[in-house]
This record gives sequence, C-alpha cells and structure tokens, in this order.
Amino acid sequence: MAISLRKRGEIWHARGTIRVGRETVTVPEFSTGCSKRADAETAAGIEAERIRAEILEGPAGRARRVTLAECIVAYGQRPKGVSALDAAKFERINDLIGGRTLAELAEAWAAWQKAHPQHSPATTIRYRALILSAARRLCKAQRIPSPDLPAVEAERGERVAMLTAAERRRLLAAYSPHAACPALVLAHQGARTQEVLRLDWRDVDFPTDTLRFGVRAGGHRTKSRKGRAIPMHPQVRMMLWGMWHAAGKPDAGTVFLSSRGEPYQDTTDKGGNPLRKAHETACRAAKIRDFRVHDWRHDWAATMVMAGVDLYALMRLGGWSSLDMVQRYAAVSAEHLRDAMRRAS
Repeated sequence: MAISLRKRGEIWHARGTIRVGRETVTVPEFSTGCSKRADAETAAGIEAERIRAEILEGPAGRARRVTLAECIVAYGQRPKGVSALDAAKFERINDLIGGRTLAELAEAWAAWQKAHPQHSPATTIRYRALILSAARRLCKAQRIPSPDLPAVEAERGERVAMLTAAERRRLLAAYSPHAACPALVLAHQGARTQEVLRLDWRDVDFPTDTLRFGVRAGGHRTKSRKGRAIPMHPQVRMMLWGMWHAAGKPDAGTVFLSSRGEPYQDTTDKGGNPLRKAHETACRAAKIRDFRVHDWRHDWAATMVMAGVDLYALMRLGGWSSLDMVQRYAAVSAEHLRDAMRRAS
C-alpha cells in the first residue's frame, strides 16, 4: 500500500495507490476529516483496508454490497440531472426496493411488479428502464458487471395502433376547433404531443417548408434531447399558413392555444396529455376505439413505412434515438405486404 497524507488547511487528506496481486487501484484524494496526523493515518488505513477487501472479494462481492438506493443517488448526480417525472418514479422505487442490493435486483424487480399489477406495460417498461439505467451507471463506475432484468412482454411486440384512411379522416374531422389544428400536425408530422404544443412561430419556416422541434431550446423540448428540422406536410403547411395570416403574421409566439386562448400546459415532467379529453371526445364522435393521442405517432410511422420510407429516414424524421426503436414498424409493413398478396391472389 502506498497512501500518502498532506494537510490542507486544518484537515489531513489522503491519496495514493493500493495493490493486491496484479491489480492496482488509484485512490483519489479524500478528506480524512482529522486535524491530527495520527488520527488521519488511522482513517486512511481503514479506508485502504476497505478498498483492499473490495479488490479481494471481486465484482460479485461488490454487487452484494451496493444497493439500488446508492445507484439512484449516483444517477441523480449526473451532469444533465433527472426530470421531475423520473425523480418521482425513482422516489417510489427507492421506497419499496431501494434497500435491495444489485445481487438481488431480479428478486427486487419481481417484488416491484407484484406490488404494482395496475401498471400498464408502457409504465412497467419505463420503470424497468430507469432501474437499469441507474444500476448500470454505478456498475460502470465501480467495475461491477452490469445487471439485467427480464424484458417486459410488450417490449418484444409493443402495440402499434393504426387507422384506415377513412378512420383517419373521420377522426380528424371530429375534433373540436382548438384541438383540430394540433391534431393535424400529430397525424401528418409524427411529432410527440408536447413537441407540437410547444411549437413557436419561430419554429415554422414557410420559405423552406420546414418545422423545427426543439432546435432553439438545444433539444431540451424533445424526448431525445436533440432538436430536429423536418419538411412540412402540405396539409400542415396550408393550415399553418392560414393561422399565421389570421394571427397577423407574428414573428414569434405559441402557435397552438387551448380553448381558453392560452398556451397548453407543459406536462413533460409531470405526465398526462393536455389533448386527452378533446381526443377522447373526438374518438367517441368518430366511433374510433382504443386509439390514444400518442397513437397518432404510431399511425404516422406505420403509414410512412408502408409508403416506402426506409427505417433510417423514419428514425430521423420522428426523432427516435436508434434504429431499434423503429424496427416494430418494419413488422407492420411486412404484414401489410402479406395482406396485399392475399388480396391479389
């Protein structure tokens, strides 16, 4: 062991290296909390023995000591932080299974699922992703093998809602006046609800027929944290052109307003969808069942794939972070082709 001490102000600090067999660990400088050298030497020795024991017990041993609560704390300290919505989820996770170690993660996850049978597959998937993200971050820092959890069934074949052309026209026509305009953008641009509701006139570029989501905010208004610019659908352009003229050709300002004439509430960190009630009313009027607001995004993506758009282009247009997230739409396209072949035979 080669731990050295140096005094900074009134307190002794320690740093150095510890070698066990062929493994050497660099110990960053830390405060012993002691003002006397003898006490500092004792504190440094205790810390050195703790590190030595960690090396001897190996990754599996460390996994038996690190708790999920420690992972959550470390994850919350990352530079970009955690959204308020995810922070609330982490608090619930910590309350129920935070005391479990990484070696017990599979059992802890089973206990979590048993305690929350009311969660939808999408909600369960989100909790699983948060638990794994927190665990893997600390595992990487402490050189512990990353844990895994059984996939949620919906992850292997997540529901992809899709309307027929007639249903699509009927539903769009059934929206109330204030919700019809953002719904048209959802249907034809594949954007997420909050991306559409946060749209500013500065994000609408008529000369180039382009919509920009999250570009001015450095991507913070998009789920992937990356801004993107996409071509305007002709129907969307016609609608926005009319709205822009009716509003006096503004240079800036929120594009879509609620029935109260106010910007829609930003629920990005809270959950919920400001268009949900208007959407459900329109679905009842159009006799459309089992179609959520977010399903407009699925409907758009599936329609794009069936029109011949490749998955890489779809990923960029829709703002997904990886090709894995758009693979499900390839299956929709394949089924559509099978249906076409059956009809032709």
